[in-house]
Amino acid sequence: MRGHRDFQRLWAGMAVSQLGSAVGGVALPIVAVTDMHASTFQISLLAAFTAVTTALLAFPMGNFVEFRRKRPVMIAADVARFVSLASVPLAGLLHALTFAQLCVVAVINATSGIAFGGAAQAHLKALVSPERLVDANGRLESTNWLRMSVGPSLGGALVGLLTALGTLLIDAVSFLASALAVRLIRQPEPAPPVRDGERSRRSELAGGLHFVWGHQALRNMLISWVCFAGATAMSGPVTTIFYLRELHFTAFQYGLLMGLPSLGGVAGARLARRMVARFGPVRVLWWASLLRGPWNFLIPLATPGLAGLVQCGIGFAGLLFFAAMANSTMASYRQLTTPNHLMSRVSTLWVFATTVAQPLFILVGGLMAAQLGSRVTLVVSAILVCGTAFLLPRQEITGP
Repeated sequence: MRGHRDFQRLWAGMAVSQLGSAVGGVALPIVAVTDMHASTFQISLLAAFTAVTTALLAFPMGNFVEFRRKRPVMIAADVARFVSLASVPLAGLLHALTFAQLCVVAVINATSGIAFGGAAQAHLKALVSPERLVDANGRLESTNWLRMSVGPSLGGALVGLLTALGTLLIDAVSFLASALAVRLIRQPEPAPPVRDGERSRRSELAGGLHFVWGHQALRNMLISWVCFAGATAMSGPVTTIFYLRELHFTAFQYGLLMGLPSLGGVAGARLARRMVARFGPVRVLWWASLLRGPWNFLIPLATPGLAGLVQCGIGFAGLLFFAAMANSTMASYRQLTTPNHLMSRVSTLWVFATTVAQPLFILVGGLMAAQLGSRVTLVVSAILVCGTAFLLPRQEITGP
């Protein structure tokens, strides 16, 4: 990938966009609490708007992006996020900020995020040669894990330094930087697919789903991914309670456990290219998916104290190492297998499936923890993560 300046510009744009989303995810609720004195229900409602928007608009937005040039869509999405986020500190300065405005900003950000992600995934395939695609996705995946570890901490630090409204202004400017990086890409963009005038609107919207469901390997990957994302989401709130209440970790120790293990995800993503070159994408995906599960068992077996802290950190880092390798490989396989005229719709299908499934798994995890306790729930989650590998193909499938 050295010397591929256009990919580096796309990478920079996506990295800034992801980091901006992470920082905004911290600052926006803080604005609601500190400046609007929002209730617990209103904070939950603010988060729900993002999830509901994603679930409702993933298919229509994927279809919208599919038949348009991708770079203008990415730039427009970044500009929309800049305007919406910048309006919050401006309204705060004029003492005109309302909770309704924050909800509108959350909806705009979610919609723009879907558009940007769907366009970026499709454009990546056009920008990078097939033999470099795994390496490109590994770099993007490693950036994603860094965003997850650095973003919330950076957001909290900026809020402490600049206040929540000041942080949102910095966050808004970051999206302009992302738009500029995309605008600097020089390689001519291929013409977008042409709509099939004979297909109905409903068939067009579900084009990505129909393709994936008719392709055995991709269908299995989608089901496995939904189960993995759901199982990890199921353990998220339970893990927080387990760390703080049962293992008695401090807030600082909890922050370390949420941040440092993400470096394992960075390493796994960067190693994906070499593994795929040596063993092939399907074998790497299966083995990485299988090996990400057992690390989870270290967490519910931990005990209070430094040894337990280290044990939980190792378990989480091991999970993220192999999960990142699997994610990079799966994304590359999906891009190479999907026809160009379906790229955006297939990409947003993954977003839709994740958004719908995760809240259901979280609810089940909460009910299970209330009845059986945190340790048992975390063991069940670990078993589910291990089982997701067996939903994947173990050898290449050449056709539907």
